[in-house]
Amino acid sequence: MALNLNIFAFKTSNLTSHLAKLKSPACAALCLAATLSVSLPVLADQAVNPALKSVYMVKNVNIGDLPVKTIVPITAKTRLQAIAQAQVIAQNPDADLAEFRIDLLDFADDNIRVMALGHELNRILEHKPLIATIRTANEGGQLKITDQAYEKIYSAYLQQPFMQLLDIEMYRAPASVEKLTQLAHQNNVLVIMSNHDFNQTPSQAEIEQRLYQQDQMGADILKIAVMPKRQQDVLTLMNATANVRQNSNKPLLTMSMGQLGTISRVATANIGGSLSFGMIGEASAPGQIDVKQLKHILNVVQPN
Repeated sequence: MALNLNIFAFKTSNLTSHLAKLKSPACAALCLAATLSVSLPVLADQAVNPALKSVYMVKNVNIGDLPVKTIVPITAKTRLQAIAQAQVIAQNPDADLAEFRIDLLDFADDNIRVMALGHELNRILEHKPLIATIRTANEGGQLKITDQAYEKIYSAYLQQPFMQLLDIEMYRAPASVEKLTQLAHQNNVLVIMSNHDFNQTPSQAEIEQRLYQQDQMGADILKIAVMPKRQQDVLTLMNATANVRQNSNKPLLTMSMGQLGTISRVATANIGGSLSFGMIGEASAPGQIDVKQLKHILNVVQPN
């Protein structure tokens, strides 16, 4: 299923000059998201099919069902900074999950310190699930690492898991991805299979193929983030998401990055998405907006 591009393009083109005058990306996104929900009233019912949904209860958080759940990244460099950020997330009612961006730490290569900190963060977050992520340099992160080292580090984490969800990059060595996925499941950890393209937006067919491949590789949650160069690129990502929702029962975490792609974050429920990144303070990727604003917009535009 595809978005009605003619209607949407007409609506968005009429809004372009107005949106450019808005100082807040969140305000602009709200206007555009409202346009999407008005232009495409049937889309939500078609895209969010309860019969096709896999729902995961993690620390009493229902992942995979509406409302869309928000994720806030922990972007600290030091232990004390990470603890302080986790405390803020734990107390913020608009943040549903936290992502521990391990690759941003000053001591990311010290497994013992990372695992100790991970357990601390998990305790602080209490009822909010924790995602553990090493975003490698291959996909826009800070850590340059071999496939062998990647597998070894994640395997160590999974011996005594401090996370409820683990982000595994789909284009690491196939044998490593398979082994880590199996090990995660053996330890009751959900796998977010991910792919990031900071340079471009692949074709719709390619985006769909990658998400389907993640599904086939055993992922519990399918994730892709792409960089738009023009409006059509954002629609490409959104169309791909809507199509995959029709054919996969897995929760989707998809986004078009940058300010141009903000609409994909706030209207994700209308195209079958289950999760969306917000921020408190520092963003971990271009285009993220404050989680309070994100939650408000999601509540306005997502289907009942």
